Amino acid sequence: MNCKNENQHYVSRVLLKRFKTKGSALQCYQVQTGKWIERSIESACSAEGYNQLLLADGVNNAIENSFSNVESTLPKTFKALEEAANQPSTELPKKFYENMCLYCAFLIQTSLFSKPAAVVSLLDQINTELEKGEYHLLDELKVPNDTIMRFRQEYFQGGRIIIESENVLQLVHRLQFDRLFKMSYAEFLNCDWTVSHSPVELPMSDIGLVPMQLKDDFKGNLYLLPISPKLMLEGLFNFDLTQNSSKQIVNGHNLTAEEAEYRLDTVCSSAVREIIFSRREPKVQAILDRAKTKGITFNKVVNPELAISAGLKDSGTNYSLQMVSLEEYAKFVQSFVQAPILPENESASTRG
Repeated sequence: MNCKNENQHYVSRVLLKRFKTKGSALQCYQVQTGKWIERSIESACSAEGYNQLLLADGVNNAIENSFSNVESTLPKTFKALEEAANQPSTELPKKFYENMCLYCAFLIQTSLFSKPAAVVSLLDQINTELEKGEYHLLDELKVPNDTIMRFRQEYFQGGRIIIESENVLQLVHRLQFDRLFKMSYAEFLNCDWTVSHSPVELPMSDIGLVPMQLKDDFKGNLYLLPISPKLMLEGLFNFDLTQNSSKQIVNGHNLTAEEAEYRLDTVCSSAVREIIFSRREPKVQAILDRAKTKGITFNKVVNPELAISAGLKDSGTNYSLQMVSLEEYAKFVQSFVQAPILPENESASTRG
């Protein structure tokens, strides 16, 4: 397989199957319209050529091939996590622990959010390097030193760097993928992991793994991944690196009703286009409204359809870095990702 324009998933079929009720289709709530659509395992969370890169000499399916290799071990990994949920603490076999972390890294770097976010993160790093006088990424991109010096001078005059290319979403996603994937994988290897039984049925977001940043008493990242309607996998990464553990431990837990509600609200609120349920939830709009009152909000992908279809467009390897005004830079970045509009009394510290 892995031919040009084949159907490719951004959330794996292995996980989708765990949410499907025998004899029934997946029930997908459309965030923008409030309508329900029934989907098969094949059609859910997928698009033609989603992970591919079309070049003049053919199609590059390196991401899809690597993701497929990780998925082959998932059924046994999920089985191990099911068993861990019933124990206070379980040391997973290295093979399953690494597979879990690799899978989470793929989910975060192939999600519907990943392509526009890759553009934003690339530009943020380039402009930060110009400010600090450290040029690791610019050197990796083979930007000539005299050009870097000119960029830095213009940066301190109020300019900012943007990137232009034939298919900026897919090209930058590939430029960033290996770097960001390694960072994500290293973070997941050092997370504190918990798999919890939920007293309520949980759906799945179309971004798969849900990232949140905690800023109050605990400063770090929290990752949520429902692995069945009644099981939630969570990874907690502390920004104080001395507090993290590299042990292959997964803790078992039973969510309280309040804990389960918060996770339900968060997963639903994170969806870009649709929320995937095993069966229709009549109160889903009330859940989304409740999430807003709690201050649970996520950055917005401005054009999800463009991110989904980017793999079908030719992607040359040529690109250029251009210095523009701060206003033009802000407009460029906000054409990919926009911050959420928060309630005036919003005080929650968990926003993706």
